[in-house]
Amino acid sequence: MNKQFRTWTYISAVVAVSASIVGITATIWPLSESSTPIWMLLMLTGLVTLAGRFPIQLSIQADASLRVVPMFMAVLLVSPAEAALVGAAGAIVSEVLLRTPVRAVLFNSGVDTIATGAAAIVFISLRPEAAALSLTAGQMLAAGAAALTILTLNLVLVDIMAIVRRGWEFLNHWKFNYYLVEAPQEAGFLTIGLIGALLTAQAPWAPIIVLIPAVLTFFGFKFVVSEAAEKTRLASDLQASLNELKEVQAHLINSAKMASVGTLATGIAHEINNPVFAISGRADLLIKGADKHLASEKALEYIYNVKEMATRISKITTHLMEYAQPGEDMNEIILSEVMESAVTLMGKNAKSVRIIREYEDAPIIKGVQAQMQQIFLNLLSNGAEAVPDWGSLTIGCKVENDTAVAYVKDDGIGMKSELLERIFEPFVGSKDVNNRVGLGLGLYTCHKIVTAHEGEITIDSESGKGTTVTIRLPLYGTAIVPDDDVDADDLDMPMAVGMQD
Repeated sequence: MNKQFRTWTYISAVVAVSASIVGITATIWPLSESSTPIWMLLMLTGLVTLAGRFPIQLSIQADASLRVVPMFMAVLLVSPAEAALVGAAGAIVSEVLLRTPVRAVLFNSGVDTIATGAAAIVFISLRPEAAALSLTAGQMLAAGAAALTILTLNLVLVDIMAIVRRGWEFLNHWKFNYYLVEAPQEAGFLTIGLIGALLTAQAPWAPIIVLIPAVLTFFGFKFVVSEAAEKTRLASDLQASLNELKEVQAHLINSAKMASVGTLATGIAHEINNPVFAISGRADLLIKGADKHLASEKALEYIYNVKEMATRISKITTHLMEYAQPGEDMNEIILSEVMESAVTLMGKNAKSVRIIREYEDAPIIKGVQAQMQQIFLNLLSNGAEAVPDWGSLTIGCKVENDTAVAYVKDDGIGMKSELLERIFEPFVGSKDVNNRVGLGLGLYTCHKIVTAHEGEITIDSESGKGTTVTIRLPLYGTAIVPDDDVDADDLDMPMAVGMQD
């Protein structure tokens, strides 16, 4: 059964019950025997119409109006049949003026007829005497029972429609609406209706006393209340969106963790499997052809291959351990001295690379010396592998405001832009001029160490034009720049001293 069919079935049932209410009340309390002045019926119908035509949006769920005020006045002032007809007529006219769909006209008029007629039946049945409405205990108890009836029927009938169209999950929303919004709102309107009925019972012109504050309330609070209701709705939507975003964020974090584990595992497997495969292949050749290979010059070459691959595996595990090792105590470090010690550690690994020093200042930073040394050793190694034979590397440091700046520049092959965007990710590396593939952990580790030292590392590179790596760290102080430069003969590589003003 689809939603439209369910909706029309429920509307038909409401209209049928409302017609039965009118028929039953007209039979028990005939209209022909009524002594109600025509002006009162017209006044009550007009008030219901006006209140319905100009609703005030006080509810999250729907537009609530002041229509229940004159409807409750009709319950207390006229016969049940007349009260039901007042509710029906006023609802129909107001809904037509609002140009609502036919199903809304039928449903809302049916709800008002049932609620008003049933409440009038309760009131007249419990009313102790037929005298004019007054503040006696008996009449107030009967009025309270009638108010509870019109309140309950109005809310229940409307909320059943919401359930028919939106499903049973609407009940959770309905509880919030009922306890915090609709019930207090309707109770306030019913109190105004009781006051209006008491005044009308005293004098025919008394409804003006109710009508004036009702009009002032409408024009005074329409925009304020509508804006507040809209803000409440937006806040509710925002909270729902935030909750959804938190769930998505948690899912993304978990996915990122799993992806990182997968990337790490894939990278380790790839990096270690290659040398292991080479070791296994060379060992098989030596074992299967021992008589032939062990006595040949190839045997020594195979053994060197095995040693080189074993060293490669050792480097991989060392990088991983350095990345995962806990932090150490930070001490004062002269940046230029750390960079120079990294040059010294490079030794013969730098081939015939020319080193140019540009130590403008001797910045002092707070850091772990071994980790800072590792950074510049990685950068120098990368630069040495990137430049051709007899190329040059430039290292330097200086002070800019309250920042220590260190840099390593090469005139090598550079990097493509798509690689540059991912260069600090684990297991992302580039081929050097000799087509040797790096481990892809060097710059990743450098980035981690610099970040741990509250610094920043950036790379400026262009394919075929070289690369510049710049590191910025918080400045702790400055030292005196030594007058004499490091002697080139002390190092196992060619060097040239540059940038001395």
